[in-house]
Amino acid sequence: MGATTWSWIARTVETAVINKALEHISKVIEVSECAHKLFLKFKEGSREGVLNSYECVYKSERKADDIKRVIIRELSEGFIHPIDREELIRLVLTVDDIAAYVKAACRRACLVDPKDVDPIIRDYMIEMITRIVKSVKLLKEAIEVLRKEPKKALELADNVERLEEEVDEIRIKALAEVLKLCDKSRPSVCLMAKDIVDSLENSEDRCEDSADVIRSIAVLRS
Repeated sequence: MGATTWSWIARTVETAVINKALEHISKVIEVSECAHKLFLKFKEGSREGVLNSYECVYKSERKADDIKRVIIRELSEGFIHPIDREELIRLVLTVDDIAAYVKAACRRACLVDPKDVDPIIRDYMIEMITRIVKSVKLLKEAIEVLRKEPKKALELADNVERLEEEVDEIRIKALAEVLKLCDKSRPSVCLMAKDIVDSLENSEDRCEDSADVIRSIAVLRS
């Protein structure tokens, strides 16, 4: 097989994988948007609304997981440079972790009566999930321009990093309120409130990690 033919096959496989990666992150956006609706119900104090909203989170996360498995299989079978393969696998797995942590936060929200959690903490949760939704949408945009506009992808990745810093600050404020909650509530409520805040923060951390992978790929293409 000639070098030109090999290069063409590699580019074709990479294009197919990136298209699948876009399909995957679109599902992760769905997960985050479903979670946003869930936490709006949580803010309202509607446990029934939270439980009903969780089905959307669960189904979207399962679909994202299915797409991830297809991508990994295609990468293992396709003609593509090992370095490119490693970066693309790392990107897909890290993006998938965003959805996993969002789902974990939502699952924990189902285990507590939101009315037992102070309204200010519920407000902080909304602020966090709102930024997660924005971050995942920025990541999708960055993947879309990655091949043709690597500098634009770098700018979008920088925006994700700024959102992660904001979420870090919100988490500290939320935890300060959670500590107050611990002084006056049942241990189970305190534990769940902290776990929800931490899971949301972990999800945004994975957004930043995904942005770092995009930076790495973009630099190689600059």
